[in-house]
Amino acid sequence: MKFDLLTILTAYLIVDAVFAIAFAVTVRRHPNLAGPGWWLAACMAFFTGFLGICLRDVIPDIVSIVIANSLILTGGVCVWIGIRGFFGLRQHWSLFALFVLPAATLLNLFMEVWPSVSARQITMSTFIILIGLFTIRDIVRQRSVTLSMETNLLIGFLGAETVIHVIRLITLIMRPTAISSYILSPEQPDRVFLMWLFITGTARLLIMVTLVSARLQDELNQLATQDSLTQLPNRRFLLERLKHGIDVERRDGKQLALLMLDLDRFKAVNDSLGHSAGDELLQQVADRIQSRLRDVDMVARLGGDEFIVLLEDIAHPEDAARVAEEIVADLSRPFQLPRSNETDHEPGHEVQIGASIGISLYPQHGDNPELLMEQADIAMYEAKQAGRGCFAYFSEELTIAVRKRIALEGRLRRGIEQQELRVFYQPQIDIASGRIVGAEALVRWQSPTEGLIAPINFIPIAEETGLILAIGEWVLRETCRQGQCWLADGFLPLTLAVNVSPQQFRRCDINALVAEVLAETGFPAGQLELEMTESGLMDNQDKAVEVLNNLRAQGIRLAIDDFGTGYSSLAYLKRFPLDVLKIDKSFIDDIPHLQDDMEITATIIAMGHILGFKVLAEGVETQEQLDFLRKKGCDAYQGYFTSKPVPAEDFAELLRRQHKNG
Repeated sequence: MKFDLLTILTAYLIVDAVFAIAFAVTVRRHPNLAGPGWWLAACMAFFTGFLGICLRDVIPDIVSIVIANSLILTGGVCVWIGIRGFFGLRQHWSLFALFVLPAATLLNLFMEVWPSVSARQITMSTFIILIGLFTIRDIVRQRSVTLSMETNLLIGFLGAETVIHVIRLITLIMRPTAISSYILSPEQPDRVFLMWLFITGTARLLIMVTLVSARLQDELNQLATQDSLTQLPNRRFLLERLKHGIDVERRDGKQLALLMLDLDRFKAVNDSLGHSAGDELLQQVADRIQSRLRDVDMVARLGGDEFIVLLEDIAHPEDAARVAEEIVADLSRPFQLPRSNETDHEPGHEVQIGASIGISLYPQHGDNPELLMEQADIAMYEAKQAGRGCFAYFSEELTIAVRKRIALEGRLRRGIEQQELRVFYQPQIDIASGRIVGAEALVRWQSPTEGLIAPINFIPIAEETGLILAIGEWVLRETCRQGQCWLADGFLPLTLAVNVSPQQFRRCDINALVAEVLAETGFPAGQLELEMTESGLMDNQDKAVEVLNNLRAQGIRLAIDDFGTGYSSLAYLKRFPLDVLKIDKSFIDDIPHLQDDMEITATIIAMGHILGFKVLAEGVETQEQLDFLRKKGCDAYQGYFTSKPVPAEDFAELLRRQHKNG
């Protein structure tokens, strides 16, 4: 069946009318939704424009051509403005002046001065191409992630319409149209062109209706999963996210925490200042909680003054307690609520509330969302009974342990600030001569309330909290200062070994720090030895090689600590510019009782010597152990057999005694 132009234009009129009704209904039901109102105007403009073209040879040509085509261009601009509004861009009334008025002027000029069909068609196609390109540009700039499929289809059909007009433009330039009777001409050169435009235009209108429907569905989904007051996720969304989080953590073997939070004294604010003040307070509370969370975490409002925080991928149970303490501290600060109305000249109300938080952990306290929330709720009431303004775990034992750990962290921070740390020195003995040739610097904490605290009780906390960076820098600086003092006192040169934590190696410029400390203290670089663990070096081998080479260039000695407990790979030992292998104490402890440990120790000593390293054994406590190490050719040792780690004054006394004994 062959369609003539009049049939195609009639189909255009019907389609525009149908979609105009659809957009009119949308505008009536959703007056605040940007876009459909402009698309309704576009359909009406298109309808009137195509009706004018259909009436050519019935009404004067100047009316049919100029007004009809101007209305079609107006419809195109309305589509563009509607798309800008739909995707959140500013609406420009000036677009009509930029596109419609110049086109209408040119069309009128061609009707009066140069009555050419091709000139009029070229003018129309040129302006429609420009409108299409600008529209596609705006969609690409503001495309919606949630409507990606519909947006891509819209771009595709707008692009197709633009390409059709480009083809038409090229055709008109190469072969101008000489037909004056446009609609009723038997040749109808634009029939195929208009047929393709009808198909793409109808598809574009369908996509715009689909966009509106999808946007409304998104808003409904958002209302179903979002708290309308605070814009936080609600209980439904939280349960979905929590279920997904449990599945992920179960697969990856990790843990998550749920923090149930109830505001203290909120009811008093709500009753005394009114519900609007209460609503404002809840919004401010939501903002403060969110500011304390990572991007991967989530806070939801359950209703009333109850909030819940989901912490995913936590390393330790006390991580949840740290967040809980920060939230409690934040919510204990005063809130400033605005005055109740504009005529009230008071500055507003300052209110102070608090929060009680219950914590449940996956997988310790439950393996499904409902059980975890129930346990967190029980823990929250435990926190309220404990005096409010605090947190509690579902397990009382865990609550006590974590509170002790966090209290220790706080005391450690104060201890660093108040210079309570001390450096002890454990002698390193040359096995061949039996003389002290060096010492390992080991940090201790001299607490005024608890006495001397061993590193095993505070170094793990320092590693987790990042305090190890400050501790490590202080130990390096103090060791070099003390070493220079011993040189100034006339003691023979000693090698002083300082441990470098993996965090120091990764997070600070260890080369610059060492250079600064050596320059500041005057301690010789050749007498400083830095000890690093295998795991710290293996995290990033290329960077480790570069850092170690730079340290070696400064003259620093380098040792691998606790060798044999990690990778123990000859491949990386060959890559790293090391001086000393330190055999871990765990291999020395059972010599000469365990044959396996004796063989491993002997192998490490032989391997170290083959690679050109000195070998030092840690944790030597008996004569049998020392005799075995001497027999196997070990170079040096340290351990309680000679001396435990001692303060600087006692170590200096060991040096004096050695000097006295010759």
